[in-house]
Amino acid sequence: MKPTAKMQLLVCMGIGLFAATTGRAQSFGMAKEKVTLVRKLPGAIHLTGTTIKVKVTGHDDQSDLVHDLQALLETELLKDDPRLRADENGAATVVTCQITAYAHPQPTVTTRPALTVGKTQGKNQSFTRVTGELSVAFQAKTASGQMLSSDNVHAKYDKEFDSGGNDASNGIKGTVSSTLNRITGQGSSEDLNPPTDSELRGKLMLDAVRQIAEHIVNTSETIEVYLARQKGGMDEGDKLAQTGLWQRALESFETATPLPKPADDAYRLYDIGVAYEALAYAAEDEKSAMKDLDEAAIDYGKAIDQKPVEKYFLDPQKRIETAIAHYKMLDEQKNQKFVPAATSRGKSSGSSPSAANGLTNAQVVAMVKSGMEDDTVATAVRSAKAVNFDLTAAGQQELTANGVSGKVIAAMKARAARKAAAAK
Repeated sequence: MKPTAKMQLLVCMGIGLFAATTGRAQSFGMAKEKVTLVRKLPGAIHLTGTTIKVKVTGHDDQSDLVHDLQALLETELLKDDPRLRADENGAATVVTCQITAYAHPQPTVTTRPALTVGKTQGKNQSFTRVTGELSVAFQAKTASGQMLSSDNVHAKYDKEFDSGGNDASNGIKGTVSSTLNRITGQGSSEDLNPPTDSELRGKLMLDAVRQIAEHIVNTSETIEVYLARQKGGMDEGDKLAQTGLWQRALESFETATPLPKPADDAYRLYDIGVAYEALAYAAEDEKSAMKDLDEAAIDYGKAIDQKPVEKYFLDPQKRIETAIAHYKMLDEQKNQKFVPAATSRGKSSGSSPSAANGLTNAQVVAMVKSGMEDDTVATAVRSAKAVNFDLTAAGQQELTANGVSGKVIAAMKARAARKAAAAK
C-alpha cells in the first residue's frame, strides 16, 4: 500500500513527538526492539490417562457459540498434548464448560478533535470503540468424578480505532504504530482494522480456550515482547537476544551501567526480567524454570516500582504470576504424602492432623508476598488437591496481618469446606 501525504505527515508528527518525549528520559519510544519468545507453560494438573472428552453448554440462543467453543477447545487440548486423543465414551478425563456470559454490543462512535500539533488545532475525527466479553466456567474431572481443576475464565476485548482504521487505544503511540505498520505492510488486515463481529467472536473464543488449556495440559505459545534500548550494554544485550543468546544477553543487561534516575533504570531492570523469562521457558527441568521465573518476577517488580506508569511493564508480570502459580501447584501435587485413614477408634494411625500435607497458610502468605495477584492466588487455592489451612480466628488474623486479602481468605474457606464435605 502506497503511503499518502496525510499518512506520511502523521508518521512524521508522531516521530517528532516521540523524539521530544524520549529525548528527556529513557523509555520504549519508537526505538524499542521486538523479540519472540516461545512461552512454555506446564498444566496445573497431572492427567491420569490419555483420553479426554470435552462438553460445552450454554443458553439456548448460544448453540453456534457452544459448538464452536467445544470444537476449538478439543482441538487446542489435543494439539498441545500429542499423547491425548478424544474419546466420547469412557474418557479418562472429562472437561465440562458452561458459557456464563457472552456480550458483543454494537460499536460506539464518538467525535472529538484529533491530535493537536504545536498551535494547530486538530480537526474533529470519528473514533469507533469495539468491545466484547466471554466468560466460561469449567471443570476437569476423572472418569470416577474426582475433581482435578475448576475455575472461571474471562476473555475481554476493548479497543478504539480512528476513522483511518488505526488503533487509537493507546493514544498517539498506538496511532503512529498502526500507521507505520500500514505503510510498511506489517500486520494483517485484521490487526490494522476494527474486527468484524465474527472476528471479535473468534478472538474472544481463542482467548478463553487458551486460558482453559493452560490449566489442563502443557502449552506452548509464541509471544512477542519488547526490549528497551540504550546505547552501551543494553543495545548489545538486545542484539544477543535477537539471536536467541539469552544467557549472554542477560550478562550484558546486568553489567550495563545503571542509569542515574530510577525511572530511567527501570527499563534496564525490565530487560533483565525478559532475559530471565526467556531462560525459564528454555529450562530443561522444573526447578531451573522456577528459579528463573522467580528472578524474572523480582526484576519486573523492581521495574514497576521504579516506574509504575509504564504500561509495557504490566503484562509480563501477569505472565510470570500465572506461570509461577502453575509450577507451585504441580510441586504441591508431587509432594503430597499419603495420610493414613482413621482407625476404628477415630484416631489416625499416623501423624496428627496438623502434620497432614497440603497447601498451608504459610504457603498462601508466601504467594501473596511474592507479588502474585489475588485472582492468581485464589485460583491456586481452589485448584489445590489437598489443603491444611488454619482458619481459626487467630489464623485468619495472622493471614490478614501478612497482607492476605479477604478475597483469598474466602477462597481458602470455600476450599476447606469442600475438604470437610468430602470427608463426611
